[in-house]
Amino acid sequence: MAANDNENIEEVLVAPLSTILSEMGRSIAQTQRALDCNSIDTQIELSTDEALKEFHLEATWYHIPEVDIELKMALTMKYEAEVDSKNRTRGYRPVLNAAPLNASYKSLNSYAVEGSSTIKAKIVSIPPSTRHLEG
Repeated sequence: MAANDNENIEEVLVAPLSTILSEMGRSIAQTQRALDCNSIDTQIELSTDEALKEFHLEATWYHIPEVDIELKMALTMKYEAEVDSKNRTRGYRPVLNAAPLNASYKSLNSYAVEGSSTIKAKIVSIPPSTRHLEG
């Protein structure tokens, strides 16, 4: 495999850990939104269809109460330059990068599974605030 191919794969797989966790959170939120939209559409159909209206049916609402995530990752630390508005380097900040540990990554990088990190996260839904905005 050419070095360029390896770089392209690395660009796709390796990302800051914060980006990976943020994207997972967004994906879960999008899934919940799709479930909500489906329930809304179903309720509208039940309320407007003359044949169904007489049964006084209510749409079922589905809720993702919590999601447990466990990721096997190859973690690397690198330093990124912090630059000011004049493009001068002010210093360096550490960035934790992660790559999902899968067969492609292991074979391309000769990575030993024993050196992997396990990242565990739990995303839990909470009820909305009952506080009302005063206007």
